[in-house]
Amino acid sequence: MHRNWQFALRFSGLSLLVVALVLLGSNPVRAADEIKVGILSTGGDHWPMWVAEEKGFFGEEGLELRKFQTNSIAKAMQALSSNSTDVLFPSNTQGTITAQVKGAPIKIIAGNFSKALYELITGPQYKKVEDLKGTTFGVINLTSGSTVLLQKILAAHGLNYPSDYSLLTVGGTPARFAAVKKGAVSGAMVTVPTSFMAQDEGMNVLANISAYLPEYQFTVIAGNADWLQKNRDKAVRFLMALIKGMRYLNDPKNKEEVIKIMAERMKLRPKYAEMSYKQVVDDLKAVRNDAAPTDAAIETVVKLEHDRGQLDKLYPPSTFIDDSYREEALKRLDK
Repeated sequence: MHRNWQFALRFSGLSLLVVALVLLGSNPVRAADEIKVGILSTGGDHWPMWVAEEKGFFGEEGLELRKFQTNSIAKAMQALSSNSTDVLFPSNTQGTITAQVKGAPIKIIAGNFSKALYELITGPQYKKVEDLKGTTFGVINLTSGSTVLLQKILAAHGLNYPSDYSLLTVGGTPARFAAVKKGAVSGAMVTVPTSFMAQDEGMNVLANISAYLPEYQFTVIAGNADWLQKNRDKAVRFLMALIKGMRYLNDPKNKEEVIKIMAERMKLRPKYAEMSYKQVVDDLKAVRNDAAPTDAAIETVVKLEHDRGQLDKLYPPSTFIDDSYREEALKRLDK
């Protein structure tokens, strides 16, 4: 009887082990693949990633993000070039293109925001752009994309650098906002929702760059070329998660939820997140469901950089883009 009991116990344990192995075989548990993601600054163009994180889309694709943040475009490009980061999101299009022309091993693999979000905020005494002649503007640096866009607006109103105004390096969007608020500079380019906050603080918004450049690839997703070749599947899954985030963001039925996500991530009053949604999603339609970087929008960036002497010729968009990763991501998502 004792032997029968021992046999039954062993048989029961063996059966449980077999069942467990069968279950594991049908649903293999594997560790998430890590991706080193460079994060440039903090702004509204992070919205698709915030949504993808909150909805668990990266986890669905078996990915874990290890994020590194910087407010310096130059440092972001250096980190991506050296593969200290695998991908950069969002990646400043202007900085990405000029780095590639200089030989950086970087490729654009998808688009992010296809419209520029910058607005020109000023002190309350300035009522129109022409009033700013002879004043000083706050910029992140003398060559960044936001500075180029500022100069585009000013030139359209007959103000040329350096004869008609000065530039003062003060830092990123929060620092530029503070400088205008204190009266240290006359104006600065800031992204939404900071421009909405500026209006509530008594400052003026005199121009939106999208009125001057309706086609402008504001930000993209870029990757280290060597890492992309060796980690194609991970790169594709990364884009799949982001595209899911973009589609979720654009779906009207998710409006309240994605507004809440922005408000929480940026620590905003809900009304600013609501205003951002109206401008970004409803009005500008800045986020594409297919994450495509458009040729016309890339060409605008290239022309601006060529006009100011940063590019030796007008390169075609295909020079900078490897679209095969995005195309494969779409095939997997839509099959």
